Amino acid sequence: MTDKKPIIRAINIKKSFGATKALKGVSFDFYEGEIFSIVGANGAGKSTFIKILCGYYEEYEGEIYIEDKLVKFSSPREAVIEGIEVVHQSIEQGIVQNMSVAENLALEEILSSKSSIIYDKNKIKLIAKEIASKMGLEELDMDKNIQEIPQSQKQMIIIARALAKKPKLLILDEPTSSISEKEATLLFEKLYRLRDEGVSILYVSHYLQEIKKISNRVGVIRDGEFAGILYPPLEVPQIVKAMVGELEIALSNIKREVDKSRVLLELKDVVIDGVFSPISFKIYEGEIVGLIGLVGAKKSEIAEALFGLRNILSGEIIIKGKKIDIKNIAHAIDQGIHMVPENRAVNAIIPEQSIKNNITIPFLNFFSKFGVIKKHFEIKAANRMIESMGIKCEGHDALIESLSGGNQQKVIVARWLLMKHNIIILDEPFQGVDIKSRKDISLYLKEHTKSSGALVMTSDIDELVDIADRVVVINSGHIVAQMGIEDVDRDKLLHLMSKDIS
Repeated sequence: MTDKKPIIRAINIKKSFGATKALKGVSFDFYEGEIFSIVGANGAGKSTFIKILCGYYEEYEGEIYIEDKLVKFSSPREAVIEGIEVVHQSIEQGIVQNMSVAENLALEEILSSKSSIIYDKNKIKLIAKEIASKMGLEELDMDKNIQEIPQSQKQMIIIARALAKKPKLLILDEPTSSISEKEATLLFEKLYRLRDEGVSILYVSHYLQEIKKISNRVGVIRDGEFAGILYPPLEVPQIVKAMVGELEIALSNIKREVDKSRVLLELKDVVIDGVFSPISFKIYEGEIVGLIGLVGAKKSEIAEALFGLRNILSGEIIIKGKKIDIKNIAHAIDQGIHMVPENRAVNAIIPEQSIKNNITIPFLNFFSKFGVIKKHFEIKAANRMIESMGIKCEGHDALIESLSGGNQQKVIVARWLLMKHNIIILDEPFQGVDIKSRKDISLYLKEHTKSSGALVMTSDIDELVDIADRVVVINSGHIVAQMGIEDVDRDKLLHLMSKDIS
C-alpha cells in the first residue's frame, strides 16, 4: 500500500468495563496525507478506541506511539499537546454560545494564560481571520454571533480552530450528522484540501456512502476486535459485510399491502407556527410514511406540532375520522400520538437512569396501583422490549450511558412502542446509528405497524428506502410531492428536495 512510515501507531488496544470487553485487541496505523475511516456496528468499540486515542480513558492495555515515542495520556489535554485533536459529533459542544464568530475561532487565545487581562477585540479578530483563512473561510462575518450562522459553518469553525494547533492527527466523529447533503459536500472539499496538505484525518461515520466516497483506507472493528483494512475501490455491500460478517442485511423491502380505505391520520391545510405554508397529507392504517427533506425543510416543526410542542394556527388534524385539537404533549399521548425526538441526548435520554426507567417513564401510571408501582409488571414490559428490539445490554438495570449510540436509540424507540398507539413519529431516528441498528429498528416497525401507523422524518434517501411504504417530500415548508416507495428515484428526489421554490 505505502512505504511511508506511520506518524501514529495504536497496537493491540484492549479495554474492559467490568465484565464487558469493549476492545479485545485493535491495531491501526495512521499516515500523513490520508483520510482513514473507521467503521463498525454500534457497540463494536469505535467510540472506546477514539476515547483512548484522545486521552479520555487512561486505563487500557496496549501501546500508542507518536513518531516512535511511546505515549500514555492521563487526560485529553495531554493528547492535544502531543498533536491529537478531536471534533466531536455534537457541534454545540464545540462552540461557545453568545460569543462572536471571531471569539469562537480565537478561543485558545482568549483562554490562554499568556493573554493580557485587557480584552483586545482587534487582536482577536486578526487572529481569527488568520485561523479562518487556512480553511478558506474568509467570507465569515467575524462580528456575527455564533448562534446566527448555519451548522455547517459552525463545524468549519471548530475544525479550523483544531487545525490552528497543527495537529498530527485530526479525528472527526460523525461530522455530517447535523448538516445537509449540500453542506457535507462543502465539508468534503475542505477535507480533501487538508489531506493534500499532509494532514492525517481519522473519519468516523455511519453514513457508508460517505465512507466509500472519501476514504483512502477503511479500518474495520467488529465486536471489539480488529476485522481488517479495506482499500479503494470501495462498495457499500463490501463495507457492510466487513462490519457485520455474513449477516443478512437485506430488509424486507417487499411492497406491503396497505388498505387505502382506512385513513389513520389526515392533515388538512394545517398551518403551523414557524411553517406558514399549509400542510396536507394522509397516513393509512398499517402504513409507514417517510417525510423527506433537507436540513431546515421544516420536518421537525411538523413533528412538534403533532406532539403538542408547537402551535397549530389553522387547518384540521383528523385521527380515525375524528377531528382533534392537540393542546400539549399529554393530550397528544392521550390521542395515541407518540414521538421519538430528533436529538436523543438532549430531548429523550434520562441520564444516570436504568434502561428500564428510560423505557417505562411516560407510562408509570399504567404500572401503578394506588400510587405504588408494580415492579414485576414494569420489569416484564421492559424486558419484552429489550428482547424484541435486540437491545445489547447487561440487563434492564444497566445505566443508559453504558449502551452504544445505536442501542440507546433502540431504547428510545422502545419507549414509544411500548404501549398501544395510533401513530408513532420518528424525527431523524437514525442519526449516529449504524446500519445493523437501523435495520433492526426498521424491521421492528414494519412488523408491528399493522393496526397503527408511523411517520418518519429523514433527510437521508437510503434511510427512507429502508423503512417507508410511501414518501412525502417537503421543501422549505412546502409539500412538493407524494409517491409510493416503488416510484422513488434518487435524482428526482434530490431535485425535489433542493429546487428553488421561492
